[in-house]
Amino acid sequence: MNKILKYFSIALIGLSATSCDDFFELKPQNEMVLEDFWKTESDVLSVVGSCYRSMQEPGFMQRLIVWGEFRSDNCILGSGDGGDLNNIANLNLLPANGYSSWSDFYSVINLCNTVEHFAPLAYENDPNFTEGQLKGYLAEVKGVRAFCYYTLVRAFRDIPFSTEPVIDDTVVFRVPQADPDSIVNFLIDDLKKIEPYAITEWSKEEYTKGRMTQNAIRCLIADMCLWQGRYAEAEDYCNRVLTDGNAEFMLVNPTNYNKRVFVDGNSTESIFELQFNRSIIPNYAICEFYGISGGRGPQKQIVAYDFTTTDLWDETDVRQYDFYFADEAAGTFPIKKFVAYRNEIDIPTQLRESNYVNVGDNAGNTNWILYRLPDVYLMKAEALTEQNKSLDEAFTLVKMVYDRANSASPEGLSGSYGNQEAMRELILDERQREFMFEGKRYFDLLRAIKKDPSRMQLILSTYLIPKYITLDQATVASKMKDIDALYMPINEGELKANHQLKQNPFYETSSDIDINK
Repeated sequence: MNKILKYFSIALIGLSATSCDDFFELKPQNEMVLEDFWKTESDVLSVVGSCYRSMQEPGFMQRLIVWGEFRSDNCILGSGDGGDLNNIANLNLLPANGYSSWSDFYSVINLCNTVEHFAPLAYENDPNFTEGQLKGYLAEVKGVRAFCYYTLVRAFRDIPFSTEPVIDDTVVFRVPQADPDSIVNFLIDDLKKIEPYAITEWSKEEYTKGRMTQNAIRCLIADMCLWQGRYAEAEDYCNRVLTDGNAEFMLVNPTNYNKRVFVDGNSTESIFELQFNRSIIPNYAICEFYGISGGRGPQKQIVAYDFTTTDLWDETDVRQYDFYFADEAAGTFPIKKFVAYRNEIDIPTQLRESNYVNVGDNAGNTNWILYRLPDVYLMKAEALTEQNKSLDEAFTLVKMVYDRANSASPEGLSGSYGNQEAMRELILDERQREFMFEGKRYFDLLRAIKKDPSRMQLILSTYLIPKYITLDQATVASKMKDIDALYMPINEGELKANHQLKQNPFYETSSDIDINK
C-alpha cells in the first residue's frame, strides 16, 4: 500500500480504441506523471476498468474462496498446496500464513479511492464529460470499494479504513484499525447516497453483468444491512431489485441450470459477476482449487465435505449431484461447480467422472458470481424472518429457490415453518445448498453468530466443528471456543510495516506466535 505514487500507472486505452471486451483488460501498464493525467472522461474510464481488472488477480480470487468458502463446513482439503492451505485445514493458522495478506484488496481499494478523488478534475477539464457520467463512475468505484471493505471486515473484523488515495511516494500508509460496525454503516450510507445515480444497464451484456450496476449496489446494501441487523432496510433494497421493471431477472430452467449459470456465465439470474477471459487472465483460483487442469500448480486443492453423513439434501435435490460427486476410488468428493456440468437429465444410480463434461482448461474462462437472483430471494426471506413478519412470504421465497432444484419432487418444499426459529434454520440451510462453493458460507455462519453470540457454540458444533473430525478434538474445542479465532490474523508483514495495527487477540496470545521475528 506504499507503492503508488508520484507516477501514476494506468492503461492508456481510450474509448475509441477499445473492443467490447477491452474494459475488463485495463491493467495498469504505463507510467504517467499524475499532473498529466485526469484530463478526459476516457482517463476515468481507464482507471475504473483497472479496478475490475485488479479484482481478477489470482491473489484476490484465492482469498475470496479461502476466506468465504474453504474455512466453512462446505470444504475440506483436497490435494492441498503443501503449506498455507494445509495449515488452515489443520487449524494451524498463523500470522505468517500467506492467506492472511490483504494487499490485493487494498490495491483495489486504493484505485477506487483514486477515482473518487481525481475524477472530478477530469469532469472539469473535459467539456464532453457530463455530470451524469461522473456520478455513474463514482457509483461503480464506491460499490467496488464497499465490496472489498465489507469482505475484509467479515474476514478480519478489525481493519484499517480510509477513503483517501495513496498518491505520493513520500506518504506512508499507516492507518489504525477502525471499528468494524462503523465501517459497514459508513459503507451502507455512502452507497445509499450514490445508488440513484448508478448505471442501470449497458448495451453489452458482459458489462451489465460484470460492472457495478444499480441493482448490484442494491444487493450489496441489502447484504451489509443483514450483517448489521438493519433488517427493514435490507428488505427495502431487496424489493428495489425485485420490482425493477427495467431488469429482467429470472431463474434459469432446472434442466440446464448448472451449465448456464456456473459455466457459461452471465445468465438471466446473474446480477454481478467477475468476468474472466483465459486469453487475458484466466480464473486460476477456480482451476487450481476446484478444477483438474488449466492452473499453474496442483489441481483439486479443495474438495467437498462428505455430506452423506448429514441430512442436508433431500433425495430429489439435483444440486448434490451437480455441484460435486463421490469419487469412491479416491474416497473424496471432487467439486464440479464452475469446472464441469452433468450432461444428462436423469441421474445415474452411481455417478462417475464420465457423467460430467469437464470444462478443462476452459475453466479459466469461468466467471465468479458475487450476486444473483436467488441471493435476493433468500436475503429478503432472512430480512422478513428477523423482523418476525410475513413468515409465509419468507417461506414462499425460499420455496422458489428450493423447488427449482427439486423439480422431480411432487410437492416441492413442504413442512412446518410457521415460527421464526424454524425459518432461520431453513434459510441458513437453503443458502448452504444454493450457494455451495460460491464463497458465501463461512460469512453466513459468522452472520448467524453475530446476530446472536449466545448461539456461537451451538452453531459451531452443529456446522463447523464436524469437518475437523480427523483432528484432536480437545485441540479443536480449544481453538474454536473464542470468537476471535473465527477471524483471520493480521499478517506479520503488515504488523511490521504499520505499528498502529493491533493483532487479533487470539493470535497475539498464542504461545507459538512471535510477530517480532
